Amino acid sequence: MVDGPGILVVGASGGLGASTLALAVGRRLAATRPAVVVDLDLDGGGLEVTAGVEHLPGRRWDDLREVRGRVRPDLLLASLPVDDGCHVLSVRGGGSPRPPERALLDVLRALEASESRVVVDVPVGSALLPVLLLGEPLVVVLVSLTTRGLADADAVVQRLHDAWDDPDRDQTDVAYPRRPDLRLVSRGGRGAAAVVDEVVAHLGVPHVGHLRHDAAVPRDVERGLFPGTNRNAVRRCADSVAALVDDVATAS
Repeated sequence: MVDGPGILVVGASGGLGASTLALAVGRRLAATRPAVVVDLDLDGGGLEVTAGVEHLPGRRWDDLREVRGRVRPDLLLASLPVDDGCHVLSVRGGGSPRPPERALLDVLRALEASESRVVVDVPVGSALLPVLLLGEPLVVVLVSLTTRGLADADAVVQRLHDAWDDPDRDQTDVAYPRRPDLRLVSRGGRGAAAVVDEVVAHLGVPHVGHLRHDAAVPRDVERGLFPGTNRNAVRRCADSVAALVDDVATAS
């Protein structure tokens, strides 16, 4: 079990920009308090490339493959690449060896014990997702407002709730204190936002923001700018998520 609270960013479909949003949320949170964005898409090209920090010194996941047991949070955080207060823990590009699950969990536990806000970019198919949910994180689900995208969103929301509805699980188990705190971020053109109310009503998940298409976002990524740096659609959406994170933290 990974202690919480943290923020999970999950893309209901591929190619929606969940990694970019996770980085932008981390960047905006880092404006007031240190933050770290963790890459759990271990078969991808590396979150550090999207962040434009692949040239910075610091440890990556393959450097932490031998971690076991307790890790000092301050030393771990200080060892990671950092840009303007936002640390990044990513795989290296080029097919680095996958760290064992034990190392992943021990590193995540140490980061959650730090004074930083932890944002995790996690694929919906990750074997670690059920374990991460035990920490009662805020789960931001990025959904496409297309017919196929909404079908994917339906399946993902159901999957995220399944652990709480499993009839084979003891419902008094204190490891599952409450259902996941899910929030939707919709993705699509300006006109697509008109169906958000229907989507929210169908899924039963509150809506936190709409990420419209913005040509400036991929241009900034191509220039190597950390997402959330410039004023564009992804930064505005990330600001909405960051404000929600602060509200949840205050309430708890």
